[in-house]
Amino acid sequence: MLIDLVYIFIYIYYEVMGKHVTEEMMCVNFEGYVWREGSHWPVEVPALDVITQGRSKKDAYSMIKEAIELLVDRKGFEIMVVPIDADRFVLRAKRTEDDALLIALLLKQQRAKYGLSTSELAQRLGITKHAYAQYEQARSLPSLTKIQEFLAAMDKDAVFAVNILKSPHAA
Repeated sequence: MLIDLVYIFIYIYYEVMGKHVTEEMMCVNFEGYVWREGSHWPVEVPALDVITQGRSKKDAYSMIKEAIELLVDRKGFEIMVVPIDADRFVLRAKRTEDDALLIALLLKQQRAKYGLSTSELAQRLGITKHAYAQYEQARSLPSLTKIQEFLAAMDKDAVFAVNILKSPHAA
């Protein structure tokens, strides 16, 4: 049995460009992978079900950034791609107030992956289509518990994991 694992990293960090950051200013980060295949560099963010490639690692990072910004399709929305090591990175919204847009993308992409309509998913959750749509439209930010419920309604075998880390990689 193949189990889908969705990681959302919530980093708590204390110093960003010399400014003290409080725990209330957490941000949502998604882990991604980049690797070399011949003359190309595939790059993937599994939780968002997005994969693309570039001719160099730098180009691959640029391509994944552009792909996700195009999928979100909101004026002023930008993400940052922050390498962690040779083949892993995290991406996050440049502004923490845009975290809801990344969560909305997660929900849309995962729902599409499982071939569900918003009506079907809302029915599985026992809520109205309108109530669920509020999350996919980033009008409402779901709690971590709600995200878990949404993902479990899409695939009962999906595993939702949250890491809370103190890390300079989120900067």
